[in-house]
Formats: sequence, C-alpha cells, structure tokens
Amino acid sequence: MDDPLSRALREEIERTSIPSSSDADFNEATSSLSISHTHNDWILPSTHERKEELEINREYTKISVCDPKKIKTNLDSFVTYLVRTQTYNDGVQISESNVRRRYNDFVWLKNYLDVKYPFNMISPLPMIHTLSKKLQVVADDGEVIRRRMIGLQNFLQRILDNPVISIDSSVQLFLIADDEKLHSAQQQQQQPSSALPSQMTGSNANSFRTPIIGRGKPIPTEFSRTENQIQILQDNLKKFERLTRKIETDEAAIQVDDEQLLSTFKQWLDVERKYDENDSLIETIVNTQQTIVDNRDDLLKFTNAKFLEPINEYVQFTSIVQDIFKRRSQLAELVTTNNNEALFDQPTIANETIKADVQRWTDAKDKELSQLFQSLASKKVEFYNQSVNAWEQAAAKLAAPPPPPPTTTSNK
Repeated sequence: MDDPLSRALREEIERTSIPSSSDADFNEATSSLSISHTHNDWILPSTHERKEELEINREYTKISVCDPKKIKTNLDSFVTYLVRTQTYNDGVQISESNVRRRYNDFVWLKNYLDVKYPFNMISPLPMIHTLSKKLQVVADDGEVIRRRMIGLQNFLQRILDNPVISIDSSVQLFLIADDEKLHSAQQQQQQPSSALPSQMTGSNANSFRTPIIGRGKPIPTEFSRTENQIQILQDNLKKFERLTRKIETDEAAIQVDDEQLLSTFKQWLDVERKYDENDSLIETIVNTQQTIVDNRDDLLKFTNAKFLEPINEYVQFTSIVQDIFKRRSQLAELVTTNNNEALFDQPTIANETIKADVQRWTDAKDKELSQLFQSLASKKVEFYNQSVNAWEQAAAKLAAPPPPPPTTTSNK
C-alpha cells in the first residue's frame, strides 16, 4: 500500500512541474514535502474543501516548508525554514511569496491565534525533539529537521484550511512579511483581544489558552455525543501508542542481537578472506543478515516517524477539542449566572464556531486513521516478507551443488 510519505513525495514532484518564479535550483523534491489541500499526507486532521475548489477551478493555495538553514551566532544557534506560499487560479499560478521563519516564529503565531480564537481548533506544533529515544541516537540532524518541517507545514496548512483564521492579519503577516518586518511587528504588537468575556480572562491566562477551571455548566446535548466520541478516540489512541511503543522496544532489542550476530559473521568472513579462502557460505549468510538488519532499522524508523508521531499529534488534538468544550461550558455558565444580556449571543457564536471546526476535523478523521493503521500493517508485512525471501534465496543458493573444479589437461 502507498504510504503517506510516498504520496507526499509524489505530489511534491508533480507540484514542481508547475512553472515557478523562484530559483530553478530549488530541489524541493528532496528538501520539502508539499502538502496539497486535497489531502494531508502526515495523517493529521485536515479538510477536503480545497479538493472541491480544485474540481471547479476556483482559487486555491499551496504552502510548503523547505530549505532548512542552520544559523550560528555568538549567542545562539537555530534553524530557519523557507515558507513558500503559492496561489493558483484555474491551475495557473497567480502569486508566490517566500519568507524565512524560525521555530520561535511558529510558536508566536500559535500563541497569538490560541488567545484570539479560543473556540477554534488551532493545530499543535511539532515537538522540538523526536519521541523515540532510540531514534535520537540513530537519526542525524537532517532527519529530525526534515520531520519537523512536515509538522510545521501541517500546522500552516490547517490554518489555511480555516476560512476565518486564514485571513487573519497576523497569519498574512507571517506568510508575507520579511524577517525584519515580522520581528518588528512581534515586538510592537499587543496581546490580541480574546473572544472570551473579560471574566474568563485575566493576568493568570497563559500564553496558549485561558486556563480551564472546573467543569463548568454541563455541555449541551448537541455536543454530548461528540465529546464522548472524542474521549473514546483519545483513550484508544493512547492504548495503541503504548502497545506500539512496547512492540518497538522489543523490535529494538531484537535489532541489537541481529547487529551483534552480523558483526560476528563479518569477523568470520574477514578471517576466511585473510587466508585466501573463498567461503561463499559465510558471505551469503553475511549478506542475508545485513538485509535483515537494514530492513528492521527501516521498520523502526517508519514506526516512530509515521505512526507514533502522528498518533501523538492526534492525542494532542483530542485534548484541544476537550478544552474547547470545557471553555464553552464555562462561557454558558458565566452568561447564565451573570444574566448579562450583552453576553447572550456569545454561546451561540461559540457553538457555531465549534461545530464548524469539529466538522472540518472529523470529515477526514476516519479515512486518515484507517490509512495510518493500514500503512503500518503494510510496512510490517513488507518487512517480514522481505526477511523470509532473503533467507529463502540464501537457502537456495547454499543448497545448490558446488561448481565442478576446473579440469586440467596433461601433456603426454
């Protein structure tokens, strides 16, 4: 089965076939993963709105995070990324902007949107460090940065998928303004005005979301079913995550044993070659064992990068939805308690905002989760098939009769 990253790479190659006004030497097929509006290829919540737009040739936008560059100063060291925004109409590119952003700029944008849109689902940012301790050892900086680019790109794509948040002035500033102008605006910009009543905000509010205190008024019946489904989804995802980590730990232990066995076979082969012995049996075993080690290493990386990390992102999303429901309940309780007519419309506005965001999130959820689990199952089947085939080929080669010795002719 075609895994999500392969699809992303294929779409990237197709995307680069469209003429661009940027430098031709940009090798985006390897340095970035462009995520089209038709599907979010890292198995995270997205919408299919852009697919409909494409079908009727309406204007649509593609965004990519690529070309990472390490910047070292006397006081700091960080990575900047090229954020490329391309707008198309009838399949023809009509505009493009290219700006460089560092991870802290993404954090600023998320914090700002979290405060300004308390009832919208603002995507979580990718973690700075990888989730797998094993992968921290074997993965180089390039692999970690590449995976972080995918998460940052998903973050921006989901912002653009929201018709309200996508036109926010801060979002446009992030996507268009040069580095100096953005940082100047960040320093001058005041805390955004929250959609929450002043009674629910204050000096204790953190930089991400207004703290949730207590349960608040019971959630409306229209949201009860969704809240229960979110809780069940979260519980199941956490179970899958724990089980997968347990399996990954066991696989990593087997990998260590296989690597030690491979090292022993290689030493044996070196001894044979030292004495000019052409031992095809040992060489065949070494090659087969090397294939097993390489395939399992690939499986471990796949499990971590393309299953555990997306699952963890989904768990974060379910927590975001739960917090939004709690915040809405507190709003309803506040309005009822204070009997303030000026606030009566706010729960209704919050309800419609939540409905629209949850609908966008759930539209693709079942399909994307199904693809996520199918891709992991396919990868595991592929690994075991390759392992069995490698040993079967080795067995067939070892069972073949040895070639006859060269014949010599004697002079009579």
